[in-house]
Amino acid sequence: MFEKNMKVIKQKYPELAERIEKIDLDSIENITVTEAENQDLIIGYKEIALHSMVDPVREARAIWNKIVKSDLRKNDVQIVFGLGLGYLFKRAYANTNSKIILIEPFAEILRFVLQHVNLSAELADERVYITDNVKDVINKLKEEYLQGDKAEFLFLPAYTSLAREQLEELTEKAMKIVEEKASDVNTIFYFAPRWVRNFIVNIPYFFESRPLGFFKDKFADKTALILAAGPSLAENIEKIKQNRDKFVTFATGKAFPVLIQNGITPDFVTFADATGVKHQVKGVEDQLKNTNVILTSRTDFHVVELEAKNKILYLPETDPFSELFRKYSETDPGIYRSASSVSIINYFIAKVLGFSTIAFAGLDLAFPDNKIYATGENLELDEEGYIKSDSIRASTRTVKFVKDKNGQNIQTRDDYIIFIRQFEEIFEEETSLSRVINTSVKGAYIKGMDYINFDKFIENLSSQELGIDGMIDEVKTATDNKWKKCIQNVFNNIRNQKSEILEIKEKAELIFNEIQNMLTTVEQEDIKNLENERYNEARQNLVKTRKHAMENLILKNSLQGELWRFTKDYRTDNVFNKEVVVNNLKTEKRLFKRIYNHSVKILEWLDNAAEKTEGSCIETIQ
Repeated sequence: MFEKNMKVIKQKYPELAERIEKIDLDSIENITVTEAENQDLIIGYKEIALHSMVDPVREARAIWNKIVKSDLRKNDVQIVFGLGLGYLFKRAYANTNSKIILIEPFAEILRFVLQHVNLSAELADERVYITDNVKDVINKLKEEYLQGDKAEFLFLPAYTSLAREQLEELTEKAMKIVEEKASDVNTIFYFAPRWVRNFIVNIPYFFESRPLGFFKDKFADKTALILAAGPSLAENIEKIKQNRDKFVTFATGKAFPVLIQNGITPDFVTFADATGVKHQVKGVEDQLKNTNVILTSRTDFHVVELEAKNKILYLPETDPFSELFRKYSETDPGIYRSASSVSIINYFIAKVLGFSTIAFAGLDLAFPDNKIYATGENLELDEEGYIKSDSIRASTRTVKFVKDKNGQNIQTRDDYIIFIRQFEEIFEEETSLSRVINTSVKGAYIKGMDYINFDKFIENLSSQELGIDGMIDEVKTATDNKWKKCIQNVFNNIRNQKSEILEIKEKAELIFNEIQNMLTTVEQEDIKNLENERYNEARQNLVKTRKHAMENLILKNSLQGELWRFTKDYRTDNVFNKEVVVNNLKTEKRLFKRIYNHSVKILEWLDNAAEKTEGSCIETIQ
């Protein structure tokens, strides 16, 4: 048994194997073996049973079911603290396909168990990592845990007394990493009001657009070329220009200026960012008139309002307003997956449109030859290790390493690792027959793509009639009145919430002032002075208005970050304690200030949208 287990450990964890082999089995004195009431074997350490003395299997199942409340994906992680005889570890392994980090803080227990329990199959699995110390766990999390991953902590109750300090160190340091990696979740909360603003302000411009779903499978048997802004794009610019009649081109907003400056107007260009798009098209705004622009419902309004040949609306499933379009449209407008990369969104778009071959150019997701973008900037780091860049987003990023197609390390940006993983997850789930090609043979390796240089890619492509303009015009003409009616109904639905938001705004202002009075009473006098009819009435109004705001479709989405912060800061441990009361009143005060401010802004956006919408399609519908 020991030899089987150690064969795996020596291959995957040579340093751990060396530590284990130094332990003489005969020298271990603190471990005892006995039977539980159900006759399963259990072990004790320093006279403490490591498992339930009644039913260790049921105990493991109960622990797992109590902690893990949602389905775990393959890149989520379960951190199992304490091996014992392996009951909890095996339960975690069998119940999901997620990663598992197993830490047994007592090396002698690890040595003993490996002698008597065959764990070789589980330990050999790539998703399992085992160690005997907290430092290794933290390093593993730093290396692999990314934004959006879930982390679940499982431990045997006996270890809370046997290894309390190690468990506290593990949870404290691990949670810090999780919170740091979740900073992008805070970014989502930061963008929430901007998404709401963009959606409302953009509605008047949706009348002349058409949703992507109206064009489903219109490009069957054709080839799509998705153009990203990576360094390798520059290498193939002339070849792209010379072969334009062989493929339909989709550009990211970042790549658009590079293409225009090199004499290429892409067939489609996609913009998805909530802010900053104005800078992406600075100097090339007029060229948008010659191309078809694809926008999400919450794309930065600065680009949505610009003139384009045609506008196509991509409705992401993560936008709560997307269902309104489906509700009011006679033809399915299509609601599709969201992504953190426009290149991935362009891939989803190409899939919907039915392309049989989807190729990428400039999708390096790395820094080959030390280049950052197709515009030629070299990779430079500041004194703190951040990438030097004019882009605010890029200047907050650090350098990591990934593999290229030859298995060699190549420098990349830390968030690019997320994009690589998302692509790989998508391809793993795909069941369609579309071929996916990446012509960036020097960039990061993405499992599921065929890596072919650009010359080889175009070698077998023949010229064809793409018919893009005619197809779009045909769809627009056939759906004109029905789609405009849909947009009018969507806007009416949103506008009808105006009176409710106005009422919430007025109540929020009154409650904010009332909370300030309560705080003064508590801080200067006594908590008991709050126990009166006026206080109880104020509390009821507060709870009712907060609930009202959280149920309003527009407000609750704009206030995502504030509501999350409220639930995080609001305390329920001792509501009669003065410190707790003051904390909760301040937390409520902040929330109602934000409810008031957000309401004011939303009402302003609704009025502006109403003014632009008025008359834009009523005559046509009538």
